[in-house]
Amino acid sequence: MAVANARRLFVDANIWITWGQGFAKAEATTLTELINHGLVKLVSTDLTMMEIAKRFRNNDVAALEPLLKADLKHAAHQYLRLEVPGFDRDKLRASIFDHHLKNVKSAMFSRFQAEMQSIDNVRPSYILEQYTQGAGLFGPSGKKEQFPDAFIFAAVSGDVSAEKPLIVWSQDGDFASACEKAEHITRATSMPQLLDALGIKREDDAIQELFDSQPELFLTALHEELMGYLIDADDVPDGEMELLEVLDVVSIEVASVYRAGEGGGKCIGFGKCEVRARVDFTHPDWDSAVYDSEDKVLIPLHTVQGETELDLGPYSFIFLADVLDGQIAKIHECNMKERWGLHGSLLQDRDYL
Repeated sequence: MAVANARRLFVDANIWITWGQGFAKAEATTLTELINHGLVKLVSTDLTMMEIAKRFRNNDVAALEPLLKADLKHAAHQYLRLEVPGFDRDKLRASIFDHHLKNVKSAMFSRFQAEMQSIDNVRPSYILEQYTQGAGLFGPSGKKEQFPDAFIFAAVSGDVSAEKPLIVWSQDGDFASACEKAEHITRATSMPQLLDALGIKREDDAIQELFDSQPELFLTALHEELMGYLIDADDVPDGEMELLEVLDVVSIEVASVYRAGEGGGKCIGFGKCEVRARVDFTHPDWDSAVYDSEDKVLIPLHTVQGETELDLGPYSFIFLADVLDGQIAKIHECNMKERWGLHGSLLQDRDYL
């Protein structure tokens, strides 16, 4: 397919952020494939890149926050004989932001071949009029915090027409009303919706059943994805597990499979999986906890630690696969899609203690 026929696509900052630093998730890889096949032309803005870099900066600063506290520096010197250097907080934030902005720009222009729009081309009076009239992103649920998104939406939709339609990929509900009221703009909230909007062919049930019938093919990819994952215990307060090894794939239930490019063997799939895994666990010893009658709470005095094998899932996930001549050649990427993180039952095998 010629690049001239590529559908123009804007991806909201929050989608990029969920893909993490380096944009290494399966959805980002699939987007790269769509761009390289000429199915999609990415449109973005300078402010979008800044919003992404800002979130990554905030995450890193939060992780470094203990190093900025005087009591940690004192403890490091007293007990570890380590000298933690002093930091200028503002300079550190600026330096980390510049680092992430440079990386985001590099990915946008080289890997994703983005067409960049500048918010400097949007008249502030146009956005202020929308705010006054409750139009655009300032609809019934619009907030003052929507000003950045309002400038971004105006920048990417300014030249939309019947000849240049736009797909907006965003899970932000504030974009919904603006997209619905605008002509020639389609909103997608997920990769399957994006593929549908692009008219990319969904594979038939036979291919879907092929994946379901061969769960063992997912073992390596699921192990690589899940190894080191922290899993919250549903049945033990403050219990936490770290997945050490995926031992077996108990079941695979594939909901849909799409061909990621014309004439190729790349597919993207969506489904649920259950795995048998070896985990390291830790939780407070509630059996020996003492009761605080004043605060009416249990106070654990000890911690229980160990390893065990558990069945975990079902977890929603997305995967990439190579399908050649009607057969699965390789599953080479799996990403978990559980919105609230991974959970599991620690007490399913009660003899682990």
